[in-house]
Amino acid sequence: MNDYEVTYSTGDVAKDLGVSKTTIINLVKEFNLEVRKNPKNGYRFFTTDDLHKVREIQKSIDEIGKENTLRNWNNPKVKNSVKPTDSADLEEIETLKKGLTLQEKYNQSLIIEMSELKEQIKSIQAKQMQKEDFEDLIIRELPVALKGALGEKDNQIAELKEQLSRIEEVQNNRDKILVEALRQSQESHQQLAAGLSEKKNDKKWWEFWK
Repeated sequence: MNDYEVTYSTGDVAKDLGVSKTTIINLVKEFNLEVRKNPKNGYRFFTTDDLHKVREIQKSIDEIGKENTLRNWNNPKVKNSVKPTDSADLEEIETLKKGLTLQEKYNQSLIIEMSELKEQIKSIQAKQMQKEDFEDLIIRELPVALKGALGEKDNQIAELKEQLSRIEEVQNNRDKILVEALRQSQESHQQLAAGLSEKKNDKKWWEFWK
């Protein structure tokens, strides 16, 4: 087998004929087909000539049965009448094989894209659920938070009012103290003035001439 020779596995031939791989193996044994094996793994590989022979055998079996086909196949005249496929058939087979390979690659690529799309959909759904949960949390917790903040603000305002009231009380007391001190100071001045006046009036008659 050279690097440019087209070969087919047992599965490829079975798929081409629409039968099982066991059927192909039995045909190879019963009709003594010289199908080579891969020396590395021991698997059979079919050339285009082998594929053509198996096709002819299967076609004959479908038309006249296996026994008649075996009888005819063992007749050298009939056996030698089987001709290899021509270049047009080879080209068609090669084209079909390449087409199948490309189709399998496309299918595999499509499967990967579908898998990635599913993951993206799951991610979007998860993010949407997280968003909805967050919105529910805001709706549920925000009123409580606002109420707590407003209550704290009310407490601060009440404390400020209480402090202001104490400051006003201290100022009122200070004003009272200042007024009382001023009154007492005025009384002291009045008493001092009165005392001086009385002292002046107590002078002897001759002391007024001094």
